[in-house]
Amino acid sequence: MIQKLLARYHGMSKQLKVVFWFTFVGFLQRGISVITTPIFTRVLSNEDYGLFSVFHAYYTVIVIIATLDLHMGVINNAFVKKSASNEKIVSVFQSLSLIISSALFIFAVAFREQLSSLMGLPVIVVVIMFLAFIFVEPYQTWVIYKRYQFDYVRPVIASVLISVLTPLISVIAVLTTSGNQGIARIISYSCVNIIIPGAIFYIINYRKDHTFYDKDLWKYALSFNVPLVAHYLSETLLNQTDRIMINAYLGSGEAGIYSVAYSAASLFTIFSSALNTAFVPWTYQKLRNKEYRAIEKVGYIVLLFLAAVLSIMIMFAPEIVYILAGSRYTGAVYLIPTLSASVFFGYMYQLFSRVELYYEKKSYTVISTITAALLNIVLNALWIPSFGYAAAGYSTLISHILFCVMHYFFFRKVSRECMDSEKIYDFKKLAAISVVVLLIAGTMTMLYAYLILRLVIVACLLTAMFLMRDRILEVIRIIKNK
Repeated sequence: MIQKLLARYHGMSKQLKVVFWFTFVGFLQRGISVITTPIFTRVLSNEDYGLFSVFHAYYTVIVIIATLDLHMGVINNAFVKKSASNEKIVSVFQSLSLIISSALFIFAVAFREQLSSLMGLPVIVVVIMFLAFIFVEPYQTWVIYKRYQFDYVRPVIASVLISVLTPLISVIAVLTTSGNQGIARIISYSCVNIIIPGAIFYIINYRKDHTFYDKDLWKYALSFNVPLVAHYLSETLLNQTDRIMINAYLGSGEAGIYSVAYSAASLFTIFSSALNTAFVPWTYQKLRNKEYRAIEKVGYIVLLFLAAVLSIMIMFAPEIVYILAGSRYTGAVYLIPTLSASVFFGYMYQLFSRVELYYEKKSYTVISTITAALLNIVLNALWIPSFGYAAAGYSTLISHILFCVMHYFFFRKVSRECMDSEKIYDFKKLAAISVVVLLIAGTMTMLYAYLILRLVIVACLLTAMFLMRDRILEVIRIIKNK
């Protein structure tokens, strides 16, 4: 059996091996998170746990300004469309990020007291956050560079080391600190997960290519990504303002409960992120070759697979929350269905935005993202004071649905302008998949008290899968071939 499995593995394409290993790393990272989260939620007070959550929320928002998120859309386009070597692109892009983030760090140190008061975070947390921004891009751009080479070995080794050491050092820091345990976790997390890897990969990337400045590449990066900062910022605000506003209206304890639910819902990203490691460069290549039907077929298969995974997660939300955080966070259970559905729509929109960004129609992407982020903020401001943190889940879901729908219609506009009106995705099929996910999210909340009934439902689904095994195996073969 082992020999057969090894033979199957060696017969895989590089793209499939990339998906396999990054899925493995995703499970490992989430597995370590599952193991360590109960430690943090039990050792830290709700306030200290909420402090880390608020820090992380601010971090994910401000890092976009500090780095311009150069490892996102622009580097994919540069690898495909620019004549410079990929090594030079990585070196030049990380240099540009270094200049911007260093300037912002100097500003933050000069105005640390004011920023501390504004954010509601201790001064040391503000300083370590802005220091960490300097070290974000080297590792991220290196991973994207390796992904385009379909080299999964080195990124997997690096990811495993970071995934193991970050929570390990954080747990040690928290357990050996008698006071300010929330700050201890923030500092240890920032150093091990961001600062040290960033310093190492600055050296690695510059050794491959010494170029610090290239006028053409800097101009391309700035002209492409500066307009997209509004998109990246709005997208992050769409995902993070809930915790920031819950903290402002209700306190860090409630923000901590919401964060547990969001962490549980984001288990879904293990699968979506792993698939994207191979799917994104593959999609760009197919767009360049005008192979639109291939994109459509694989897109539906991936979406159906992720919908099935998400549905199972929603069914077992009470058990997931209990394992992650214990009985103190039972209030998080009923947030998971709405947040999980939001994460699903957050993945679906990427099917459309990749096409928008490939053809450099940045304004369409920005408009839809800003609109959804503003709607989320308005709904949170109206609902959180009256209905508590649970309302943030519904505002997030409504905003993500609008976000996805707007991207779809802008995507159709791009297809008319740049692809001779090639449709790629059918709105009715996408809507049908979305309705099923929403129905499952809505009905499961009424069944959380009945574990046996939920197990029966899962047994029925497994039976149906067994009866349809030939069709499922055919789909798996299609994915493998693609």
